[in-house]
Amino acid sequence: MNPLNQQEHPRLRDAGAPAPASRSFPLWGATATVTVTEPDRLGLAREAVDHVIADIDAACDAYRGGSDLARVHAAAGRPVQVGATFHALLWTALHAAEVTGGRADPLVHAPRGAWRSIVIDEPPGSVRLPAGATLDLWPTAKPFAVDRAAELAAGEAGCGVLFSLGRRAAVAGPPPGGGWRIRVAEDPREAWRGGDPLGQGVLLRAPCGLATCAPPAPERPASGGLGVARLVDRLVGRQPHGPWRTASVVADSCVDAGTACTAALAYGHEAVEWLQSMGLGARLVHEDGWVLTVGNWPAAPFPV
Repeated sequence: MNPLNQQEHPRLRDAGAPAPASRSFPLWGATATVTVTEPDRLGLAREAVDHVIADIDAACDAYRGGSDLARVHAAAGRPVQVGATFHALLWTALHAAEVTGGRADPLVHAPRGAWRSIVIDEPPGSVRLPAGATLDLWPTAKPFAVDRAAELAAGEAGCGVLFSLGRRAAVAGPPPGGGWRIRVAEDPREAWRGGDPLGQGVLLRAPCGLATCAPPAPERPASGGLGVARLVDRLVGRQPHGPWRTASVVADSCVDAGTACTAALAYGHEAVEWLQSMGLGARLVHEDGWVLTVGNWPAAPFPV
C-alpha cells in the first residue's frame, strides 16, 4: 500500500460507470501507480508513463554514464550540450530555488546562492555549473515526472489519469464521476499497516498536483539517498526540532506542490504566512499531532 493511495467510495461513484483501473510498479525507490478512468486503456497509459520515465533517466540519472547530468558533472565547470528534457528539469529546479528564496537550492557542495551562477545556453543548448558544484535535481525531477506522466498518459489514452509516485500525485484529463478520491497519509509506516490516524481523504476534480513532505527520520543518516528527503536534510537537518511533522500541498502541478511542501518545512513557523502569500492550499501536521489547514485545502469527502 502506498503512502498516497487512491480510495474508492461507492456513494461517490457514478452508477453504471466502470471503476478506475490501476497498475503499480517500483520506481526510483518508491511505488508508482498509474490509474485510468477507462480500464481498457490502462496499457496505453502505462506505455506513455514508461516513455516519460526513460526520458527522465536519460537526462538526470547521476549514476548513468551517458546521462546529461553525469556529463555536466564530469565537465567540471565547462559548458556541456544537453537535451531538451534536461533543460526543462534544470529550469524547473532553478524556478523552485527562486520562489523559495533559495531554500530549494539544487546545488550541492557549493556556497549559498551559487545556483544563480549556473550558465544556460552559452553557447546555445549548453549548461555550465560553477566549478566543484554538483546538481541534485531529484527533488524537482520526481514531481516533474509525475506531472509529465499524467499529462502524456491522459493524452495517449484519451481518458482521465491519476499518476502517483510515493507521496506525489498528479491528475489529468476528465476525472471519474465525483472526482479522484485520494488518501493522504501522514506517516508512511502507519499507512503501510492501514492505521494512520492523521490521514485524510481528499477529492480532486480539476487537473492539479498534490504532494506530502516530511523531515528525515532521526535514525536515517542525512547523507542517504537522493531526492526530496536529501533536500529536506539540507534545509531542516541542522535544526534541533522542526514544528511540522508533515506538510501537504495542492497546487496547479505536482512540481509546485512538491516545492511548496518542502519549502514549508524549511520555513518552519513562517510556513503558514509563506503558503498564504503563494495562494496555496496546504495541510500541516504539527509535531504534537494537531492539524492546521491553509487556504483552499480540500475538505475530506469520505472517511480514511
